[in-house]
Amino acid sequence: MNNSVIKVKNVTKVVDGRQLLVNVSFDIAPQSLVSLIGPNGAGKSTLVKIILGLDNQYEGSVDFRLNERVQYIPQLSMSDHYQLPMSVYEYISIATSRLYGPNQKKVDFEKTLTHVGVSVEKLHQSYTSLSGGERQRVAIARALLGDPTILVLDEPLAAVDYSSRPGLYELIRHLQQDHKMTVLLVSHDIDSVLPLSDQVLCLNKSLHTDCHPSQFVTKGGQGKQTIHHHC
Repeated sequence: MNNSVIKVKNVTKVVDGRQLLVNVSFDIAPQSLVSLIGPNGAGKSTLVKIILGLDNQYEGSVDFRLNERVQYIPQLSMSDHYQLPMSVYEYISIATSRLYGPNQKKVDFEKTLTHVGVSVEKLHQSYTSLSGGERQRVAIARALLGDPTILVLDEPLAAVDYSSRPGLYELIRHLQQDHKMTVLLVSHDIDSVLPLSDQVLCLNKSLHTDCHPSQFVTKGGQGKQTIHHHC
């Protein structure tokens, strides 16, 4: 796999004669932060499901390097009224009981929250009462308990107010480097993810851009126009 942790080759998906993905190929290097950008309907969620093995009805191949541990954080929604009421402690415990069994009591929940910038006072509050930014940080904390080598985040800032977004992006980048993880970040927020990313994948059914963000102009200019043209 040429030292890639994920290798996607010629992935195509057609449903009822409609092409959702067309001949998508790329490699993801270890311990890199990769952003997948594109408009609504571009196939981003479809591609992520295929990569995660949640959808096997496609042509092409997806290969992982051996012994990779993947954690996935789906898009959060503040308008989801169907979530079960639970405290932050209970929300995190769902992961620890599965991962550690009877040893979950040894997990330092307060340290876990502090690690992602959430006050320990939130531990016994309702998870749904948290702000969008706090909920996303708690979701990241729970994922990190699985000691992932690959972390996939689908629109992690969709339910987060604009003032909290820069801090969350900084957290994701810091954790990626601190934990030596490979991160795949799905986002519409082009201006923010370009300086954050080691690699940018611009998807609109097919892959239009696969390069380092230094090749784009992040604040106006021809580079940004090129991204919007394709995505």
